[in-house]
Amino acid sequence: MEKNAAGYLLADLLWVVREGRGPGAARSLHELLRRSYDSRQMDWHAQCLDLAWKRYGQWEKSGPERFAGQLASKAKRITRRTGEKPGYPIRLEKRGRREWEFAWAGDVLKLMDTFNEGRACLATNPDKARHTFNTIIKKCPHFIDAYNQLAVLELDLGNRSQAGLYFQSALEIGRSVMPDNFTGRLPWIWAENRPFLRALYGLSLVLLQEGINNGAKGLLERLLNLDPDDPLGARLLLEDIKKGTVAPDE
Repeated sequence: MEKNAAGYLLADLLWVVREGRGPGAARSLHELLRRSYDSRQMDWHAQCLDLAWKRYGQWEKSGPERFAGQLASKAKRITRRTGEKPGYPIRLEKRGRREWEFAWAGDVLKLMDTFNEGRACLATNPDKARHTFNTIIKKCPHFIDAYNQLAVLELDLGNRSQAGLYFQSALEIGRSVMPDNFTGRLPWIWAENRPFLRALYGLSLVLLQEGINNGAKGLLERLLNLDPDDPLGARLLLEDIKKGTVAPDE
């Protein structure tokens, strides 16, 4: 993996831990990785970690709104191009005492046929599928599942770092509308929640393949908290991590 891309992936991991468990946990993870790399003389990994910590610090100064700001900028470009003012692209609506459901704006629904066309040609024409999903994102930058599908395409090519960035982008879109310290549930049984849950699971798999088991563990635990019914099998993966039976590149 190229050093700059690996640095971004590690920085994303630190941010995920910060969002889930707080800044102290992110610092602890950084220190743990630093000691591990230094003790094993893993100089390349240590250099990637230095890049990651620098980027993480820059993101922390700018705050979690950095990605929401990027979305707002893209929305402005859409407005200029189409002459329409898009509504707030995504929101969470309460469905019970602790259960929530994502609600999507009309522009997402209008693009579902195009999205399904892209999925239909994933196996037979991946280049066409990639073009379709990128086109969707240009029109609708908050279309989480388009990022997920681009990540799947990159995984098929062995580009784990790029796949991780796509999954991370999808997660940031969902998180941009979550309350601070969100403790509710996002049941899989409601289809509107599945893109975000798929992104969370997908990024955990990328981290496992990269050997970043602690980061994957945090994401899988988060997934179980969001939906204890566990339709994606996070609990089994956590058991494998605990037993040490998860192999990179699996």
